[in-house]
Parts: sequence; structure tokens; C-alpha cells
Amino acid sequence: MHERRGIALMLVMVAILVTGTMAVAYFGSTDNSIAIGTNIESAARARAVAESGLEVAIAILETDTEWQTEHIDGVLLSEFHIDDGIVSISVVDANTSLPPNEETSEVEITITSTVNQVTQTTQAYATIIPNEEEYDFDFSEYAIFATSSIEIDDVASVQLWQASPLSLQANPLRIGTLATGPLSVEIDSPTQRSPLELHAPSNASSMLSSASVERHGFTGEPILPAPPSAPTSGSILTLSSAETEHTTDRSGFSSWIQNFAFGNRHSNRSTNNNTVIQSGTYDMETLHLDVGNTIEIQGDVTVNVQQDFLLNGTKIILADNATLTMHVAGDVHISSSYIGNENQSHQSWMDPSRVQLFGHGNNDWEIDGITTIKAEIYAPESEVSFEGISTLCGRVAADEVSMEGASRLLYDATLDHGGYADHNSPLYDDDGQLFSEIGNMTELNADLINSIIASISDQEYASATNRWADWRDEPTARPNDVIFIMLMFAADTHRWEELVRQARREHGTMLAGGIKQ
Repeated sequence: MHERRGIALMLVMVAILVTGTMAVAYFGSTDNSIAIGTNIESAARARAVAESGLEVAIAILETDTEWQTEHIDGVLLSEFHIDDGIVSISVVDANTSLPPNEETSEVEITITSTVNQVTQTTQAYATIIPNEEEYDFDFSEYAIFATSSIEIDDVASVQLWQASPLSLQANPLRIGTLATGPLSVEIDSPTQRSPLELHAPSNASSMLSSASVERHGFTGEPILPAPPSAPTSGSILTLSSAETEHTTDRSGFSSWIQNFAFGNRHSNRSTNNNTVIQSGTYDMETLHLDVGNTIEIQGDVTVNVQQDFLLNGTKIILADNATLTMHVAGDVHISSSYIGNENQSHQSWMDPSRVQLFGHGNNDWEIDGITTIKAEIYAPESEVSFEGISTLCGRVAADEVSMEGASRLLYDATLDHGGYADHNSPLYDDDGQLFSEIGNMTELNADLINSIIASISDQEYASATNRWADWRDEPTARPNDVIFIMLMFAADTHRWEELVRQARREHGTMLAGGIKQ
């Protein structure tokens, strides 16, 4: 019996040892938890400071400061204090990966912030669109502007061009007309889901539109001016013989199908005729291009087509930074063709103002088949119709505009410089009335426009000199638009969060309905 008494003492010692070890571990973990908690708090605060630094960077880009040149190897701010954090902001040209220069409009922003020796980095991609004060006389703030009528039928639709840098801005999608009679605007398409804002004269009929749309009345009496005059001293432009081989014995759609499926091997016409047009002004009597022809535009090209303009299964490709201005005096028929940048997808953005198609006279413009055009169409006396699966990425202004079939108009919000739809635009005086000089605007003639602008500017200057204003009354002006995407591991953070929310909704739906094996 006496030999076993030591076991109890041993058990007590073991218990004390285990308890002591646990106590030491507990107090040790408590001590580490304080450090870990401090680091987590510092990391969270550093991230918040970095996001504040991003807002500072965006604010700088929105101003008229010379940030493209006022930097040191791309560093805009170094060790700038925000609350208890230190921030550094640097930018590089997104196209060259070099420090910005005077031509930079797309940048990659890197924000480095440090709080209590914990560093966080935030990155963003931004596009800067300078807000040059423009006198928008051509109604380019409207996706469609028509003097007499607008018709959207079948499954045609007007939408914002999602590829545009300004596709996420809050401005409404506008259409406009100078018509006043009932049903001058007919919208009978089940796919027209994007809400439209209709602008019309204040005395227009209450039944102006067949659909329920938000209505706005014009202040004053705007007019749709004639297009600028066509050049008269261009060089004679001669294309390949294919331009004279246009036939009308088959539709543009069937021609396109044959060319797509067989490479036009069964056609007796020459194929794959590529023509390069360099910078200059050119005259053509007619322009007819059939299947297999491609025109490449290099530099700034202006073409005056004195009669008809017909494209059938052809392409007009603009090289980088090239522009194309076409004046057409006759009818236009574009079938299963393409006009735009090298990437022919409508998901590839190109500034549509690089292609300006002007119509002179009362003519018919027909755009059908599988056609994509990235351009501005301005034909104030013509009837412009879209049919088939045609897509216009840009905007159109004409006398009558009709959209049928599965045609689409994808409006580019970068064209909206503020015009008749914006009472704060330069077209209106301090009382919100159109300047009387605008009534003299009969043509988009550069000399006439400059004289009107000079007259308006003189009035605005005289008005401004009669008002005393202290610079402290208003914060720094931010006239430029900046569209930015915050990146996380080279992905769009907002897109990632949207996918997470979508996954949660789908998961919740499966739980509610049960998962079938």
C-alpha cells in the first residue's frame, strides 16, 4: 500500500504542468493577438488611405492641371500625408508603359500607402476625356435626331454602346425630333428596354410618341443645319475596276453568305482587291464596291462622291489615327459591309467621329444585311433606314430615321458634348435661352460657326465682367471626365464583386428550389 502513494503526487504534478503550459500558451497567444490585431487594423487603414489616394489621383486628372508633364518619372505625389497614412501616386501611359506625355489620355495609376509600417498598393486604369467647351450645333448629344419622324419596329433597338469609355455615365439615352404631329415618333419594339428621353418642340402634340417615354421640350426653336459644303478642289480618285462591276441581281445578304462560306470562289468577279488611300481630298463620280473589296484609309481622307455610294460585302478599314469624311450627293446603299477600325467587332471601341458621313440633298440611305458601321451619319434632308442585322455604332441625324428587323443603334456617349439638351451648354445664355445668333445657323460651315461663337463669346465676356466673383466661392474646377476601373490582381474589382453577388443569388436559388441529382 505504501509503495503506490507516489502515483497521486505524480498525477498532481502532471496536471500542474499541463495547466501551466496551457496558461503560458494562452497568455502567449493573447500577446500575439494584440500584434496581429494591430497589423490587421493597420492594413485596413492603409487600404482605406490608398483608396483615398486614388480619389486624389482622379481629382487631379479631372482638373486642367498639366499633370501630363508636371511629374517626376510619372510620380504625381510622393509621401503625401492623408490622415495618419503616407501616400505616393504614380501614373504611366497605358499604351506605352512610359511616364505620361502631352498626348496621354489613358493611364495606369498606382497608389502606395503606408500606415504604421504596413503598406498597401491599389491600382486602377483610367481614361481621361478632356471637356473642351464645344458649341454643339449638330445635335450629337442625341442617338437619333430626325426632323420629321422616327420609327423603331420589329426587334430593332437603341442602346448605349457598352464598349465606349463613357458607357457607365449617368446621362440619359436621348432621341430628338423637330416634328410636332401625332405619332411622329413610333416605338413598337419589345427589345427596346433601354429607357429613352424624347426631346421635341414645346408645342408638339401630346400624342407625339406611340410609346411612353420621358418628354422634354426645347427652349427656343433649334433647326437642323445643312451639312458642311463638300470640297470642290479634290484630286480624281480611281479605284480598281471592281467599282464598276456592281450588280443588283442578288441581295447583299446572299452575296455576303457566299463570300463568307466559299471565299467567293464561285464568282467570276475579281476578289480581295485591296486599295490604300493616303491623306488628301478626292473626288469621285460614283463609288460602287462589290464583294471582296477592301479600302484602307491612312491619314486624314476626305472623299466627295458626286452621285451614288454603294457597298456590297466590302470593307473600309481605318488605320490607327486615320479619319474619313465622306460627302455623298446621291443615294446610299450599304449591305453586309463594314466601316471602322481594324477590329470589326462592335465590342472594340473606336471614336465614331473619326468617320463622318454627310448626305447632301433629299436622298435614300439604306443600311441592311450584316453591316457594322462605326461613324456619325449626318444627312438632314434624307431618309435613313436600318434593316436586317445592321448596327451603327455612333449616332444619326436625318429627316426621317427608321429601324426595322434586328437592327441596332449603339450610341457612343463620348459624342455628347452638351448641346440643345443641356441648358448649361454654351448654346444658352444666363437666363436659359438660346442665343439669338443660333437662329442664323443654316449650315455647318466653319466660318459661320466661328462668327457665331465669337459673337456669343463677346456677350458672355461682357456679362462676366459685370459680375464680381471671389475665387474662394467655388472649389477647383474639374472639367474633364475620368472613367476608371480599380484593379485587384489585374482584374476589375467591381466586376469581381458583381460575380460574387451573382454566385450568391444562384446559390440561394438552388437552396430554395432544391438541387436535383
